Amino acid sequence: MRYSRLRSIFVRAYTRFRFGRTEHVCQHFRSHPGQLELFV
Repeated sequence: MRYSRLRSIFVRAYTRFRFGRTEHVCQHFRSHPGQLELFV
């Protein structure tokens, strides 16, 4: 198994439409896509 350095990406605030409602998402950090490669 290969481990990469933990990386976070910044997500800016945005508005989305989900489940028939409008949601306002605040800015936050999240893990980088593909960071947790479990089956490599």
